[in-house]
Amino acid sequence: MIAISYLGGDILRTWLKELRKNKNLTQAELAKILGIRQNYYCEIENGKKQPELFFATAIKLADIFGLTLEEIRSLETEVKA
Repeated sequence: MIAISYLGGDILRTWLKELRKNKNLTQAELAKILGIRQNYYCEIENGKKQPELFFATAIKLADIFGLTLEEIRSLETEVKA
């Protein structure tokens, strides 16, 4: 897999948590949709894991939350700024 972006820190955690809650999804539900373990997703949201965001996952996130891949990728700029 090729990472399209590295999203870390509070921006990723806050962003995922807010979008997930706006869609009324539990951590377990979103983890299942993304094809990852619920424990792993929980660690991401709680800041214990700093994952690379892979293309397939980015596409799923964009689809779930009605975003473009560019909007997801733009978070990288915010993290580096």
